[in-house]
Amino acid sequence: AGVAYPGNAGFAIRTAEVSGAVGVLVDAPFDHAGRRQALRASMRADRFLPVRWVRAGEAVEAARSAGRRVLAVEDTGRSAPWEVDLTGACLLVIGGESEGVPGPVLTACDDTIRIPMRGFIPAYNLQAAMAVVTGERLRQQADESGS
Repeated sequence: AGVAYPGNAGFAIRTAEVSGAVGVLVDAPFDHAGRRQALRASMRADRFLPVRWVRAGEAVEAARSAGRRVLAVEDTGRSAPWEVDLTGACLLVIGGESEGVPGPVLTACDDTIRIPMRGFIPAYNLQAAMAVVTGERLRQQADESGS
């Protein structure tokens, strides 16, 4: 939600595909050229999963209607990724580089995940945050299945 740079959106799309996501919903003000640039940066991961350009609020509503949990990744969260059940159907909301997850979207989420940080810069790059959370999701799913 709110990603400003097509390259970052592309890396996030690729991370979603690598982690086994069933789709990616991007809320970004990109024109046609920006969307093409994002898809190129994703190494054309859109060939393997659907990528849709929608408003974050609409994505949250659709996820709720489908019975999915909605989890934000934001520095205001209270729970580390390994303290949250990431198994099952869910929508992960990752905020943009400058503003993070928009307030109304954050309020609509079931839980907010905070990735521990120690440096002076108050946030990870969005694809790094996404990689941490999706990696933990894969670990939890492996533990659940016993593989």
